[in-house]
Amino acid sequence: MIDRTADCIAPLSADLRPVVPVPLPVVQMRRWVVAGGVALAAAIAVGIRGDWSSALVAWPVIGRTVVLALVAASGAWAALRLATPGEAVPRAAAWPLAFALIWLAWVGTEVVWSSSTGAAGAVGFGWRCIVRAVAGAAVPGAVLLVMVRRAMPLATMPTAVALAASTAAVGELAAEWMCPNMQAMHLFAWHAVPVILVVGAATTFAAALVGRIAPARRTHGRQ
Repeated sequence: MIDRTADCIAPLSADLRPVVPVPLPVVQMRRWVVAGGVALAAAIAVGIRGDWSSALVAWPVIGRTVVLALVAASGAWAALRLATPGEAVPRAAAWPLAFALIWLAWVGTEVVWSSSTGAAGAVGFGWRCIVRAVAGAAVPGAVLLVMVRRAMPLATMPTAVALAASTAAVGELAAEWMCPNMQAMHLFAWHAVPVILVVGAATTFAAALVGRIAPARRTHGRQ
């Protein structure tokens, strides 16, 4: 009987490869913070706005920066948890969305307030801000995407939304500190709208972005 069992198991296990454990979310998060933080700081340092010293004490800039940082961090954490077996909590994506709504409400309030005083400014031509955002988000977004796709993102929609919110927020952080134009209409058209479009695109193409199912050779483990 033992010989027959071994004979049955042998062909079934012949093509199996060693299991590669998925690092815990906290481990992945530390790696993302280091890699993404260094890349973001480098991008900002290269093209930092000329009035950065006065921006450091400008409460609108500081407030938006804090909220965007919360979106980026909570989005990355949610995406990593949603892609890790045993750690996934679908409602985790609600946190980055909540912080993103606070930021959008902040920008919208600035538009309404400045319009009432005639200081909203013109939309202008702000493609440079798109370039700044892409430059700032490229490395953090790519690193997070690789981490998620190498894990097991079974909840594709929440994972894609969290990933997109985090990446868009990082890009907007770069634009915030590289763009000297703080007029409300410019912020709305060239800063807020692109963020909305990125999250919308991620929602539309969620399965293609994070993958329908993780590779079968991976499992949850400590690393």
